[in-house]
Amino acid sequence: MMQKNAISWLLLLMAALMLAACGTESDNLPEDPESGGEIIEGEVTSTIEETDNGTYRYTVKNDTQEAVTFNFTSGQRYDFTLTDEQGNEVFRMSSVSMYTQALGEEILRQGEELQYEIQVPEANLEPGTYTLEVWMTPTQGTNYPAEIEHTIE
Repeated sequence: MMQKNAISWLLLLMAALMLAACGTESDNLPEDPESGGEIIEGEVTSTIEETDNGTYRYTVKNDTQEAVTFNFTSGQRYDFTLTDEQGNEVFRMSSVSMYTQALGEEILRQGEELQYEIQVPEANLEPGTYTLEVWMTPTQGTNYPAEIEHTIE
C-alpha cells in the first residue's frame, strides 16, 4: 500500500512539473500595437552619426532573436570611402591601411551592438560635400552599409 502511495505521488509530481513547463517559453519579441498584438521580429541595422568634427560612430545593432556571427580574414572589421558629388571615389581607408593577417570573429548577440569610431583623415581633398560610406568586411553575408554626408570646409 505504501509503495502505491509513493508511486501515485511521484506520478502526480511528474504531471505537475510537465504542466508547469508547458507554455513558459517566450520568444520575447515585441508586440506590434497596430496589428492587434501580433509578434514581429526585428532585424540587424546599421547607422552612422557624426560625434565630432570629422569623427563618426558606425553602429551595427542586432534586433533579431538570433546571434549573428561575423567571420573575418584579417584584423579589419570595417572599411569606408569618401565619394565626391560626381560619384567618384576619392578616398578608401583600406588603400592606406595595414591589418593583421589573422582569422577573427565577432558575435553579435540579440540586443547587442558593435560600435566603431571612425576618424576621417585630412586627405588633401578640395572643400565640398562628400558621401562617407561605411560597411563591415566579413567573409560572407551582409556587410551592413551606412552613409552620411561629410563636409570639408
